Amino acid sequence: LDLRPSRLSSVVSEPGANNTMRSIVLALAMFAAGAAAFQRGALPAGRPVLAASSRRARAAPAVTMATAERVNYYNTLSQAQKLDQLARCRFMDRSEFADGISALDGKKVVIVGCGAQGLNQGLNMRDSGCDVSYALRQSAIDAKRQSYLNAQENGFEVGTYEDLIPGADVVLNLTPDKQHTSVVSAIMPLMKKGATLAYSHGFNIVEEGMQVREDLTVIMVAPKCPGTEVREEYKRGFGVPTLIAVHPVNDPKGEGLAQAKAYAAATGGDRAGVLESSFVAEVKSDLMGEQTILCGMLQTGAVLNFDKMVAKGIDPGYASKLIQFGWETITEALKHGGITGMMDRLDNPSKIKAFDLSEELKEIMRPLYKKHQDDIITGHFSSTMMADWDNDDENLLKWRAETAETNFEKEPAGDVDIPEQEYFDNAVLMVAMVKAGVELAFEAMVDVGMKPESAYYESLHETPLIANTIARKKLFEMNSVISDTAEYGCYLYDQACKPLLGDFMSKIDVDVIGTKYNADGYNGVDNRQLNAVNEAIRSHPVEVVGKKLRGYMTAMEKISVGGQ
Repeated sequence: LDLRPSRLSSVVSEPGANNTMRSIVLALAMFAAGAAAFQRGALPAGRPVLAASSRRARAAPAVTMATAERVNYYNTLSQAQKLDQLARCRFMDRSEFADGISALDGKKVVIVGCGAQGLNQGLNMRDSGCDVSYALRQSAIDAKRQSYLNAQENGFEVGTYEDLIPGADVVLNLTPDKQHTSVVSAIMPLMKKGATLAYSHGFNIVEEGMQVREDLTVIMVAPKCPGTEVREEYKRGFGVPTLIAVHPVNDPKGEGLAQAKAYAAATGGDRAGVLESSFVAEVKSDLMGEQTILCGMLQTGAVLNFDKMVAKGIDPGYASKLIQFGWETITEALKHGGITGMMDRLDNPSKIKAFDLSEELKEIMRPLYKKHQDDIITGHFSSTMMADWDNDDENLLKWRAETAETNFEKEPAGDVDIPEQEYFDNAVLMVAMVKAGVELAFEAMVDVGMKPESAYYESLHETPLIANTIARKKLFEMNSVISDTAEYGCYLYDQACKPLLGDFMSKIDVDVIGTKYNADGYNGVDNRQLNAVNEAIRSHPVEVVGKKLRGYMTAMEKISVGGQ
C-alpha cells in the first residue's frame, strides 16, 4: 500500500470509499509516518506517535502524518531549479486579463477560513460575479466563532467541510499558515477529482513540503497587503498589486494560469498590476520583507524612538503620537514618490542628515538582514518557527506579551495637533530608518537571485500598507492584522535589532527625533554634497524599478495623514 499523503488522499477520495475505509487508511498512514519518523530519530523511543505534535493531533489527527513528513520543498530542488524558481517574476500586461473571471464562470468557489484575507477576498470575488461560499470546521459553526459570524453576517452560505468541499470546483485555503497542514490534510480527501486548490501564501507548499494529489491543480494568488486593504482598494474601483503562480508539479490540465488570472481579476488585483511568479519566489521574498522592513523595522523603530524621546524630556503623549501616526505619514510620501519623494519632503540640511543616518544604520544592520535572508533561503527560519508551533507557540506568545508591555504601546497618543510637515521635520531619524530598511531588504533579496520587481513589492510597496495598521491601534493592530508567520518573524527581528542598535541610539539626541533638526530654518548646504546625496538616492536600484512599477499604479489615492 502506497501511504504517501498525495496517494492516500487519492485513495480515500475514490467514489467507492466509505468513512470506515477512510479511517482505516488514515490510521495506517499515521502509523507508517510515525515509524518513519522514529527511524529518522525524529521521535524518541517510547514516545507515542501522536505526541509528535500533540496540540494539532487532538484537533486533527491527520496532521501528525504531515508533520512527521515535513520536507522543505525548496531544499529538494537542484541549484539550477532553485535559481530558476527564485527568479520567476514577470510583470503581466493588463491585456492579459481581458477575459476577466471567465475561467471561474460556472464554477463553485469554496473558501476555507473567514479571517481578514478570507472574508475580504470573498467579498470582492462575490461582487465580481463569482459563486462563493465558506467551509468551516463543525466546531467553529457550533460555537459561532468569529469566522462563522464574518461569513454569515455578510450573507454567504456556510457549511462544514463535508457539506461543501465535495462539490467545489475551486477551494481557496485562506486559513492561518500554521493551520495549513491540518486544513489541507482534512479537505484533500473530500475534493473531487480535477478540482483546484488555491493559496494566498505558499508556505505550506514550499517550507512544509505539502504533497497534493496529482489530479488537483494548485495555484496561488497573493495580494501584497493585509486583507482589509484588499477590500478597501476594491471598493473604490482599484486593487492591490498581486503575485500569481502555478505549482509546477500540480497543473495536470494546464489550466492553472488561466484560473489564477481569473482569481486575481476577481479580487481586483489586475487593476493594480500582477506579477507572474512562483511559489518559491513569493515565499522567500514575502518572509524577508515582513520580517525586516515591513514589520520588524517599524516595531523596533517605534520602541527605540519613543524611549529616546521620553528619556530626553519630550512629552510622552507627543512622542507617542509622532510615532504612531508618523510612520503612516512618512510612508505615504514613500508610496507615491519612492525614497526620492520621501526624502524630498525634508529641507536640504535635514535631507543630508537623514541620508547620513541611513548610511550608518545600513552599515550596522546589513549583517542582520543578510542573516535573515540566509535563514529564510536555507529553511532554518521555517524549521525554527515550526518547532515553536509544535511547542504551543511559546516564543511567539512570550514576545507578544513583551511587546504589549513596551512604553510606546502603553502610552496613548496625546491630544496635540501635529501638522503634516512636522511629522517629517521632527522625525528625521524615522525617515532614515525607513530608507535604510527598504534598501537593505531590497538588496538582500536581489543578492540571492530574486528579481527587482519582486523585491520592490515585498519591501518598499508594502511598507505604507503596514504603517497604516500602526496608525489604527499601534503595534497591537499591526501584529493582529499580519499573518502568524509575519508576526513571529517580526518579533525575531526585533529581538536581534534592538540590542544591535544600542550604541547607535546612545548617541542620538532630540535634534533628529522629537524636535526640528533644522531649527533655525537656514537652508544653506554645500551644492556638491547635496548633488551627491540626491544622485545616490535616485540611482539606487529600488528607485529605478520603483519608478517603473508606480507608473502602473496611477490610481493610488492618499489614505491618511497623521490619523486624519
